[in-house]
Amino acid sequence: MSNRIRFSFSHSHPIKSVHHQILLCGCFFLIGSLCPIIFYHTHFTREYRLKNCSGNLQIHLNGRIVTIKALLDTGNCLYEPLTGKPVCLVEYGRLKTCLKDGTVIPGIRAIPYHSIGKKHGVLLGVTVDKLIFQNQGRKYEQSGCIVGIYHGKLSESGEFSAIVHPDILKK
Repeated sequence: MSNRIRFSFSHSHPIKSVHHQILLCGCFFLIGSLCPIIFYHTHFTREYRLKNCSGNLQIHLNGRIVTIKALLDTGNCLYEPLTGKPVCLVEYGRLKTCLKDGTVIPGIRAIPYHSIGKKHGVLLGVTVDKLIFQNQGRKYEQSGCIVGIYHGKLSESGEFSAIVHPDILKK
């Protein structure tokens, strides 16, 4: 009887070891296959998004033209409440040249918004003469658009200074 117990006990130990080996190999396989997917998602999709969603934005205001790098943001849902027009965001520092000289700017708007960390905000907006967004050889032009003036940096890395509303691409 003691031989049986010993034999049974000695056989059960290698079986557990094989299960552990299979489990360990499965974990290595899973980690090994997920790492390239995560790397691809974090690196290449960001590059693809910046390439396909960024371009140059030309703002025509007060007889002046400013061209800046912009990011097309499909999540931008900001509309001016009275007219229902889409609002693009531009850093104040980039618009200074169009807003100087103490001239009266027609079409100034107060645009209410809410975002993470700011439930009730108000942006100053101006109606521009024309906006032209150029991306990958395509040119989208709209007249009478509204630009929200942002007193800060829209991109920490400086990759863009404006956020374009997706409705600007519609004719």
